[in-house]
Amino acid sequence: IVRWRMVQGPTALIGDGAYQIQLARNLLMAGIDPYGHDYTGSGLEQAPWGQPFPNPALHHLDYWPGTIVLPLPIQAAFQNVTGWWDERIWLLLAGVAVFILLRWLLPGSAGRMAAVAFFLIPGHSLLAVLGDNDLPMIGLLLAATLAIARRRFVPAAIIIGLAIATKQTALIALPVLVGWGFANGITWRSLPRYAGLAAIPVAVLIVPFVAWNASAFVRDTVLYNVGSGGEAYPIQGIGLSSWLLQAGIIHGARDAFPFLLIQLPLVIAAWVLGWRWLRHHRLAADAMLWMGLAFFVFLFANRFAQPTYLLLGVELMTVGGISRLVAVRGEPAELEVAASAA
Repeated sequence: IVRWRMVQGPTALIGDGAYQIQLARNLLMAGIDPYGHDYTGSGLEQAPWGQPFPNPALHHLDYWPGTIVLPLPIQAAFQNVTGWWDERIWLLLAGVAVFILLRWLLPGSAGRMAAVAFFLIPGHSLLAVLGDNDLPMIGLLLAATLAIARRRFVPAAIIIGLAIATKQTALIALPVLVGWGFANGITWRSLPRYAGLAAIPVAVLIVPFVAWNASAFVRDTVLYNVGSGGEAYPIQGIGLSSWLLQAGIIHGARDAFPFLLIQLPLVIAAWVLGWRWLRHHRLAADAMLWMGLAFFVFLFANRFAQPTYLLLGVELMTVGGISRLVAVRGEPAELEVAASAA
């Protein structure tokens, strides 16, 4: 961040997603709808693009409003003082929050090891430098996990709603969090109340943009991600979709393919197994492990399996696995404390 500000050059060392997010906030602060906007001429068109067709990201903002709106006061205040902003400032703050939440969730040396391992996973540093990570959403999911463990279900529901409104992929973790909630005292009778509370921040953040321009919002955040054709997100990454493309089963990066028919059975199996496990093992580490597994199987079979998405699952699985392994083998007393706290 400092080098970018101190050593001016023709290009910026920042991920295209992080750059587009801060551009979108500036548009919103100027009273312009960031959805459906043409980002050509903003510098985003200079991002590396290895396809023979134009980058559709120049015409689509696929992030849900929480990503844009929640940090907006921080960006506005920072820009007012300094005259500039870098999205990685927000991501650094989110990283600090993630580290603190992991230490609260996972006691003793297990938690210390897991928190350090989270940021030392190969590939994390490179993606963090570019600003390509999901730390804000991860922080919200961890905060919800902690609130549920402490049986503070009202704030947990609100935080879950904020996570969903921030990024669509948070929906993948929702069934695991519900199972974690049942393991900690939520009942079928109380579930509708908390679901209603979770829906409030989702509605508050999303409805204004739908009312502003519904077609642009749906086109950018839904059809762009799950559709096909010239204005869909092209197949890329290191997951199943790229394998099928390279094998010739899928002929073009923008061709339609029923990925959901593969994704849904995999993620439903992860949800069911996670529910069964959490009924008998009420540890925060287990909740994180199953969230990570659900993320990984769904996103690996996604139309676009970016390294960022796969890293999201690996990080949570690693943290959960390390914490459980260390606690079980070396600190049985602390394991009991964690179970009691949950």
